[in-house]
Amino acid sequence: MRFGFMVLPRRIHDTREAARLAEAAGFDWMGVADSPTVYQDSYLHQLEAANATERIKVAPMTSHLVVRHPVIVGNLLATLNEISGGRAVGTITTGNSAARGLGLKPAKLSELAEGFEAIRGYWRGDGGTFDACGFKGSAIPPSGIVRQGCPLIFGADGPKAAAMAGKVGDGILYGGSMDPEVRKRRLAAGRTRPEQEAWIAPTVSLGETHAEVREDLGAMVVAMANRAMRGDLAERGVPAELHPDVEAMWASYDYGFHADNSRPRNTGVVSDALASHLIDSLCLWGDEDRWRGLIDELEAEGWTGMMLILGQATQLGVIESVAARLQSLGQITPA
Repeated sequence: MRFGFMVLPRRIHDTREAARLAEAAGFDWMGVADSPTVYQDSYLHQLEAANATERIKVAPMTSHLVVRHPVIVGNLLATLNEISGGRAVGTITTGNSAARGLGLKPAKLSELAEGFEAIRGYWRGDGGTFDACGFKGSAIPPSGIVRQGCPLIFGADGPKAAAMAGKVGDGILYGGSMDPEVRKRRLAAGRTRPEQEAWIAPTVSLGETHAEVREDLGAMVVAMANRAMRGDLAERGVPAELHPDVEAMWASYDYGFHADNSRPRNTGVVSDALASHLIDSLCLWGDEDRWRGLIDELEAEGWTGMMLILGQATQLGVIESVAARLQSLGQITPA
């Protein structure tokens, strides 16, 4: 398996340093959160990460088409791919914080699929249409200019999204429940061709108890749940007795503090019982044996990579600690 991680773009110096640490440690991919209501611009941070390194791939984690037209996203990715020497990856999903944080609705799956085709048509120079997400009737004119496109990974948590990823994506990025039966269903739906990537994206902590993990990750666990635990909760492995707690979380979540453990307002919107379930469902945590067991299971199932979601208030030290754990397990090799 290959390994990547996602950082929160708070300070450009930290992003540059995170990229250098990651490349030296042997990571394959660095994602940068795309939540502009709270953090700095994802694409500018991706550019700085690419400029600070020579090998590691860079990507938004994840981008959206709700307030950015496909021509904007396509142009950003193609430009970044050219500047970085072919190291850009596009990860796009329906939009959670980007949409709901502004009082908008996330894109429908059919709209996202239309956006994927519009971006690829733009890269070919053929143009395309995008009659969705507030851009009704828009069209990208054919230019004849061929741009340097990149892989387009479809972010998918639910069963229908996974099926759409399998149909139109160059791969799937799955950030939902780590329940074995749920994740196997997502993999089967989302990777329908051998050349497709299949990345699974748990939050990550070296804490060895629920209390330690909750202190370490705090708001990020809640943010992941707010996105991943929607739709059919039973299908996502959420026990029936916790459904009211999940609905209460949706109602109380504050997008002005999205995923920000340095300002942990949202940590109080989950019950203790739900917090424990979320840690077990959405996190890679515990000692080396626990990590080794889960990584071995995922590799045996056919996942091609793990995108580790860092939610800690300070992240540079976490990158070093996580890298040391993966190196000790023989999963990554320092450059």
